[in-house]
Amino acid sequence: MADTTYMKNEVERWVRNWLAQQFPKQHFSKQSLELITGGKHEFDAVSQDKGVVAGITGHSFKTRGGNLPSGKYAGLYQELYFLSLIKATKKFLILTNEDMFRDFQKKSEGKIAAGIDLIFCPLPSNIMEKVADIQAKASREQA
Repeated sequence: MADTTYMKNEVERWVRNWLAQQFPKQHFSKQSLELITGGKHEFDAVSQDKGVVAGITGHSFKTRGGNLPSGKYAGLYQELYFLSLIKATKKFLILTNEDMFRDFQKKSEGKIAAGIDLIFCPLPSNIMEKVADIQAKASREQA
């Protein structure tokens, strides 16, 4: 079975460190925040002062069969929804797959709430290779 925990643990940790470089003097961690509706949601990267909040995804672009990943798009829109329900100075949906980023950027044009930015965070080659291996193995298991 593919070890997808690497995606959650290592990729997200690397992106949190990348964010800390973009926002010096801030440390980022995974945290649950209260939504303006009263509920809570866990975000992948929250700055110490809670002024910067991000969702992180490493989704691959196409499905094994070469189709557009409608389920993955739904997950991205879900994360955008939760980002729209928090108070923060900066809100980001960060994608680590460039093809997915470019496609979703086009697909979501005019559909993202004001104050939320969609950004691409390139991963180092060693992490990208490991992610590609995990995604390929997971894809073979679903076949």
